[in-house]
Amino acid sequence: MPNIFISPHNKIAYIFSILTILLGASIILGHISTSYGAEIVIIPEAEEIDVNFRVQIVQDSPSHKASAEQNQENISDEDQTLTGNVLETIQSAKDSYTAEATVSMEDYAEGEITLTNDTFSPINFVASTRFASPDGLIFRATDRVYIPTKGTTTARVRADQMGPDYNIGPTTFTIPGLKSPALIENITAISENAMTGGLKKTGIVMQADIDKAEKALYDTLYAQGIDEIEQRLYEANSAQTGLKIVIKSQELEKQTNAAAGQEKAEFTSTLKLKIGAVAFKENDLLDFAISQLKKEIPEHKILAAYDSSSLSYRLSSYDPDKARAELEAQLRGYMVLDAGHEILEKVRLRNLSKSEAQTYLENFKEIKSADINLWPPFILKKVPHDIGKIDVTIKKIN
Repeated sequence: MPNIFISPHNKIAYIFSILTILLGASIILGHISTSYGAEIVIIPEAEEIDVNFRVQIVQDSPSHKASAEQNQENISDEDQTLTGNVLETIQSAKDSYTAEATVSMEDYAEGEITLTNDTFSPINFVASTRFASPDGLIFRATDRVYIPTKGTTTARVRADQMGPDYNIGPTTFTIPGLKSPALIENITAISENAMTGGLKKTGIVMQADIDKAEKALYDTLYAQGIDEIEQRLYEANSAQTGLKIVIKSQELEKQTNAAAGQEKAEFTSTLKLKIGAVAFKENDLLDFAISQLKKEIPEHKILAAYDSSSLSYRLSSYDPDKARAELEAQLRGYMVLDAGHEILEKVRLRNLSKSEAQTYLENFKEIKSADINLWPPFILKKVPHDIGKIDVTIKKIN
């Protein structure tokens, strides 16, 4: 076999190439040995959690703060004191209402006139004596009328015809039956009040009529009370904006002078309404609600999000004299497991295949899905035994 001659230069090139290949291989193997492992991304399943709590509102003034500090022993650890305004107003009114089932009928208007006799003889008028208004409407005396000398008397009169046209206001009447100029000049007839009854209403009061009237009166007083409270708040807090107002109302007195089924065209309703209000910064309440929500979360779970629109509250009690109030509030949040939860312990995952690890994790209600990446995939087929090569992260949810 003939000897193959390799020049020294080629030998050096071959050796350099081999060394380069070995160096590259060692680098690749070293990179693989240091960076191989399992990367597990957990997409958690959010769980709803609600918290109910009470919060105290005290007036933001030195005297009221001192009073609040003296009463701290009556407030539990679950309560929090926030500053705000506590107000109260009392509104009352009386109004008239008409029954829905009402019929109007024409009738004879009636009223009373005052007759003055400035003569030196008494005057007698027979029943049905006529009295004429400036518009020519005739009213007749219902009874005989006697007017003493230099005296006055009153007489009941009734319209000559039926209809609402005879419902006239106070006026001066003439007496067509008087012919003597002296009598016309010295006998006067004046009505001081309106004539009524030309159009009479009759009907039956239903329960719906009473309910509607009472609600209308309540709405009117409630709106008046809110306007007053807002004005007082503006005067006390003109520099502040965004105050939230919570209202509590109580009917102190309520009366209607009709009962359901009663034959009556009109009735009156009376109401006395007490309105209490507390004004505060809603963001302060939300911050405290979040802190209370976190207290309710069990170990190895964390608050992932909260629904600010779910913050609800009502004014449960208030004391305007002590300028303090109490709210009952509620907030909804969402919690997820944290990295320290026992189901994510790495020893439970090692030596599992990708599908086995995924099945194990997604079997828990706290986990929505799991994304498992093994690297290098062409070599690594199972989660490494070395827990140092296992990286578990939890994806944040919105």
